[in-house]
Amino acid sequence: MTVSALLISGMVGAGSASAAQDRYNCGDFATQPEAQKVLDSTPGDPHDLDRDGDGIACESLPGGPGGEPGTDPTTTKPERTTTDAPKETTTRQAPEDKNCPDFPNQAAAQAVLNADPSDPHRLDGDDDGYACESHFGEPEQRQVEVRPVGGVDTGGGAGKDDTALVALGGLVLIGAGAGVALVVRRRAHAGNR
Repeated sequence: MTVSALLISGMVGAGSASAAQDRYNCGDFATQPEAQKVLDSTPGDPHDLDRDGDGIACESLPGGPGGEPGTDPTTTKPERTTTDAPKETTTRQAPEDKNCPDFPNQAAAQAVLNADPSDPHRLDGDDDGYACESHFGEPEQRQVEVRPVGGVDTGGGAGKDDTALVALGGLVLIGAGAGVALVVRRRAHAGNR
């Protein structure tokens, strides 16, 4: 009986000791720095304030890295060392803004406009597809470089009926050339007699 009494009193004592050790929860603190002070003062985290084991207590409380901004963040997250090589980051720079005076001629400005028709540099002020006309002057008026379709009706090119005439003209020239050659040959032959 004495042994039983000692065992029971030992269990009660152990239970009250563990209850004394686990007397804090994250809900007991108003800010993360308050919870951090308790974690730092009790080695081994008997209150389970650092569940992920990263050295930061109750991270979701105000003033913590995962909580709302606090007024007195007295702790900082410890730096982790890693053996991985640092990741390379590339920074995308905004394209340099260009203006018409930046170009040596209209063709260079036009090339930039043609490369990006959305015209981020605003080189085509009147949206007519021609860059920097206010700086380099209006575009030249050019003749139509493409032959219109439709033959004689539109005034250009040979029609289907003209093909026979061209062939006939070629035959006439060949015949005339043969006739001239014959006459020259006869005169040469007559002069030799």
